[in-house]
Amino acid sequence: MKRPFAPGTPVDAKRYKRWIDHFGSYRAGIINVTIQSWLNQFAASDQDVAARVLDAVEFYGQTQIYAAYRQALAGLDGWNREPSKRSGRWRFAAMSGSAGESGDAMLHHFRVANRLDTKPLNELFVSRSDLFRQPLLPEDDPHKLGRDDVVVLLDDFSGTGTQVCDAWNNPETSFGALLAGVGKVYLIVVAASKAARNRITNETGICLVPAHDLREGDDVFSDHCKHFTKADRVKLLQYGEIADKKRPKGFGNCGFVVVFQHRSPNNSIPILHADHSKWTGLFPRHD
Repeated sequence: MKRPFAPGTPVDAKRYKRWIDHFGSYRAGIINVTIQSWLNQFAASDQDVAARVLDAVEFYGQTQIYAAYRQALAGLDGWNREPSKRSGRWRFAAMSGSAGESGDAMLHHFRVANRLDTKPLNELFVSRSDLFRQPLLPEDDPHKLGRDDVVVLLDDFSGTGTQVCDAWNNPETSFGALLAGVGKVYLIVVAASKAARNRITNETGICLVPAHDLREGDDVFSDHCKHFTKADRVKLLQYGEIADKKRPKGFGNCGFVVVFQHRSPNNSIPILHADHSKWTGLFPRHD
């Protein structure tokens, strides 16, 4: 997370401008009025800690997402934009299994970021259902992926690793079993937590490649987070219970303040994204 301003820093026009410059491209649209409305949900004595939460938001806009995807792909052994210089055959697919999920948007961002969005390169990009079919083809089929080949899955964020592990180990789809014959399976994400990295490593055959690592200190409720005091955490938990009684610290109790321009992960604290009659998040997950 970003380092917030010190407690007691005025919430003035300069601070508002900093917030809007930082995450004003969020898809729901953020202006002074929406920020003020969000802050007004907190008691006057608690607006200072709320403002510091906004300071700390780690916002990934298009520039940051593209840079992350370029960095991640450049670090994979055997990859080259020139087919003759690649090791094995490569296929790229969204991690999400259904249309409309974040993986579809991220696949497009990935193509543009790495200059892979031209028609001659379309064969590199497939749907996850295509991956399911390919391993079932006859052994002599030239399209079958094998030990010398690579599959790269794309998504934006992994907070707990639950979605990835469930998909890989789902007995109905046999996703993991069907890709067992592929030499290497990567999952590139813009950011991931330590817990997600450990779980995916232990429970799947996927090699997780995050451009940004989130650690214990990125959890606002953790003792490792030096930006918020115990008293701050008590207040934030109280408001978190209003925003989401079942998950006041976010999904998986992650306590993150991560936001992407297209969507806020549910692993982030709900005061940022919950949207219902009792709370309106600044970064709603749905339009």
